[in-house]
Amino acid sequence: MRGLPLPVRIGASIVLLVVGLTACRSAATPTSDGTMPTPPHSGHTMPSSATTTATVATGTAEAAVVTTLMEMLGHLEASRANLERGNWTLAQAHAAHPTAEYWAAISAELTARGLAATLRPALDASLEAAKAQASDALAKNDAARQAVRQAIDRVLAGQSEHTTLAVALADLAESTATEFGEGVASGKLVNLEEFQDAWGFFRVLDAYLPTLLQHAPATGATAVAEVRNDHQALAQGPLGQFRDRAGDTIDGAEQVAARLTHLAAELRAVFGITATKPAGIDQQLERIRADLHQALAEYRAGNTDRAYELAANAYLEGFEQLEPPLLQAGHRDLVEQLEKDFMAVRNAIREGRSPDEVAQRIQQVENGLRTVEEVLS
Repeated sequence: MRGLPLPVRIGASIVLLVVGLTACRSAATPTSDGTMPTPPHSGHTMPSSATTTATVATGTAEAAVVTTLMEMLGHLEASRANLERGNWTLAQAHAAHPTAEYWAAISAELTARGLAATLRPALDASLEAAKAQASDALAKNDAARQAVRQAIDRVLAGQSEHTTLAVALADLAESTATEFGEGVASGKLVNLEEFQDAWGFFRVLDAYLPTLLQHAPATGATAVAEVRNDHQALAQGPLGQFRDRAGDTIDGAEQVAARLTHLAAELRAVFGITATKPAGIDQQLERIRADLHQALAEYRAGNTDRAYELAANAYLEGFEQLEPPLLQAGHRDLVEQLEKDFMAVRNAIREGRSPDEVAQRIQQVENGLRTVEEVLS
């Protein structure tokens, strides 16, 4: 999504269409009690909109902003769960993600909407409280989560909110599947932080989805039943329980990614949304390298903020799209190493290291990308 530096998620490859979309302008308010709707039984395994014909364009800037804010909120949910259990290390790690990983990609959009000045201090305060193991860490986390929710509401206000929210939640479901795939392998919890990311993202999905479905057009009734069926199964499965012990056996793990992908596909069908087609492997690698090379050029020119933004985009817009096929091909170690290498580039820029050191860390990423090219070509 050029022109807006935000992640575009890999998901279902089927184009989903539905007739009779109504543009609703009333605000969508998420539920907070976590209760689940009771779905009608359905045995469908493919999107239920095969006989429909109308198309609705998607991929708006607003939906991309909302998806990113929701992922930030998911990290804060995971941070809070760890705070409640006294796990300060993971609480801090999750609290750091909104500013360290996402902020550079979304700050311009938030500033343009008058949201950055309120949101950034709340995020910083939550992170600092977790770092300091402060007595008010829970309160700071609550304030940060509330600030993110308010930002989401502000972005949705004035839009065709239900459609925009549906786009964002479908993308979020696919992000959840990616994080879960990194956290769980062969029915075992192998990466605690990634699993908790998936749990946090699903918690956000769980909060917003039921109310959205209340505004679904009547023509999407069959697809709504599919979404509710997937939602209920996921809430009763591995994503319905927070975990903080690596090595746990995760019953039902093999169904999670398929359920999330199917939920995303059916949700798009409900609101007449066409799924975004991901770029090819070669195009994606070219884009990642271009962003990294431009980041180095900007850094050498003294444009640190722009360099950091480009380095963040190389990961968020680029490498995250390649993670699912790499995981499916059994290259978990490569994914985890490259995530560390991309982070090392961002950290070097943020810490003001020499341009030569930034170049060395970018070269390390380049080395890993050559392996990715060999694996996926």
